[in-house]
Amino acid sequence: MFLYYLKSGVNLDTGKIEGVTIYTLLEDYAGYNTSFFSQHGISFLIDAKTSNGMSKKILMDVGQNSEPILKNMDLLNLDPAEVDIIFLSHCHDDHVGGLVGMLKSIGKEIPVVAHEDIFRPHLITKPQLKHVGIGNNVRREVEKKGGNWILVSKPTQLMMGIITTGEIPVDEREPFERDTFKGLYTMGEGGLVNDPLLDDTSLIARTPSGLVIISGCSHAGIVSITKRSVKLTGEKNIRAIIGGFHLISAEQERIMKVVSSLGSLNVEKIYTGHCTGLNAECMFRRELGNNFEKLHCGKIMKF
Repeated sequence: MFLYYLKSGVNLDTGKIEGVTIYTLLEDYAGYNTSFFSQHGISFLIDAKTSNGMSKKILMDVGQNSEPILKNMDLLNLDPAEVDIIFLSHCHDDHVGGLVGMLKSIGKEIPVVAHEDIFRPHLITKPQLKHVGIGNNVRREVEKKGGNWILVSKPTQLMMGIITTGEIPVDEREPFERDTFKGLYTMGEGGLVNDPLLDDTSLIARTPSGLVIISGCSHAGIVSITKRSVKLTGEKNIRAIIGGFHLISAEQERIMKVVSSLGSLNVEKIYTGHCTGLNAECMFRRELGNNFEKLHCGKIMKF
């Protein structure tokens, strides 16, 4: 197994993919009248195809544990052994907890792409002090199960047409998205300090009809993530944004700014759930009508 750090970034010849199918393997909501298993967390399988016939399957996030993901993959007739890359959006246990179990089912050596600081201590203090990050014990188990860590902080190309956003520093986030990490801590100067979750990164897929942006929790702010995606690719047409927006505890004013800002960016469709929260979902539905769709386990999105 190897551990590879990439700090300087690379030239991004992003190109475009011919099409992409995104399977919702795990979400907080199982959907109406289904047999899918739900759990707090998120996991997507991104099946991307290029014009030259190349196809890659990227597993983005792995929930709290692998069992519901594997059950849902079976219902969707998806084979874990066909996964080519694992991408982790950030360190939270509801996004990384199933990593060892998924690698065991995948059964081969595979790149595991994450931010270079994903193993830092990451804690909450309410209702009590608790570590909610990935931990070095998982790091070692992943290596034993065939995971080859590729730790990157800069935007990175996973395949032609799909790149990561890289970290978004706090001072490059929208003003109303700069205090979204209250109650989250790491270690510094002998004690707890606020953790700005610089490891929060998303995926950008360039399709012929525009960008498809896939986020885990959007701790960096979904508007900031969207603007970063436009800046990195030069593509202003946003076909869809998919994932959790972490507005579940946000005040009404901030939710309104997010909805308004995404509207001004001419986002065509929004698929959200997980940590977005009912208030924000209702506002998106009111503003976007049928161009808003709620995520649920088993939901398939094709672009």
